[in-house]
Amino acid sequence: MKERLVTFVAFVIAALAPTLASAATDKVAVAIGQRGLWDTLVIYQGIEEGLFAEENLEVDVTWTKGGAETLQAVTTRSVDMGFVNGMLGVLGAYRRGAPVRIIGAQMTGANDLFWYARADSDLESFADAAGKRIGYSRPGSSSQLVLLALLDNARVQAKPISSGGIPDNRIQVMSGQLDVGWSVPPFNLDLVKKGELKIVAKGSDIPALADQTVRTNISNTRFLTERRDVAKRFMRAYMRAVDWMYQNQEAAIKRFAEFNNLDMDIAREAAAFYPKKTLLSVPVKGLERTMKEAIEHGALRESLTANEIEELIDYVHDPR
Repeated sequence: MKERLVTFVAFVIAALAPTLASAATDKVAVAIGQRGLWDTLVIYQGIEEGLFAEENLEVDVTWTKGGAETLQAVTTRSVDMGFVNGMLGVLGAYRRGAPVRIIGAQMTGANDLFWYARADSDLESFADAAGKRIGYSRPGSSSQLVLLALLDNARVQAKPISSGGIPDNRIQVMSGQLDVGWSVPPFNLDLVKKGELKIVAKGSDIPALADQTVRTNISNTRFLTERRDVAKRFMRAYMRAVDWMYQNQEAAIKRFAEFNNLDMDIAREAAAFYPKKTLLSVPVKGLERTMKEAIEHGALRESLTANEIEELIDYVHDPR
């Protein structure tokens, strides 16, 4: 009788093994630049709504100070995937042989980026910025790409300075180390409302940027090779999270406000900087223009070939 029971239990375990294996949770480590922005909280919103859990994914998030740090984490495989990376940095890393692939756009257009000066500054726009010290985050970042485009558009010779994250820029502007700092909503909007700061330039000042992907999401090539199905499920949940944020915008804004301890009015104003189309992962747009700018500013020596572009951009999940 005992032998029959053991045999029966073994049979049940063997029969259930495929089901148990398919239900196992896959762990994914991701790095995300710039904690707490509307667009950088897509994964957080998806986790809170259970969208990644529905794909049997457990997500481990590391926040970084920007794209350069995120890119390093991905290329060294400290994490599997990196979100919010400037296109210039990714193109340069790929050309140098880094094991990195673009798995989707993160931000197309530059609606979110703005530059500000102290209210008592004589600067009113970048037309007045000749010789001025103007901040961007890190080399290869979207803030660098957009700043260079704005200065080219204004036809002035300023002094772009890699000045770190948003809090670092505010300190440097207030202390006089920088004439102009960079930011994105919701940060510094409260000081603009109080009249302590004034906005002197926006990424949206250049209409052509609306069709150019300035930030991207990336993955380590080994992760894509060894765990491609996991990457596919992750990006499916990511895109569902974007959909959810705009289908349930008031709930998403409330969570965004709570995450950053924001007044709801400021949170709504910040969210308005991000039309849904700017956060769509597919396709990556304006690559020819981006490569041209990368060459002009030293991130590339020459454009990528068609074969290199096909290799670099790997949409593991394309809902089109």
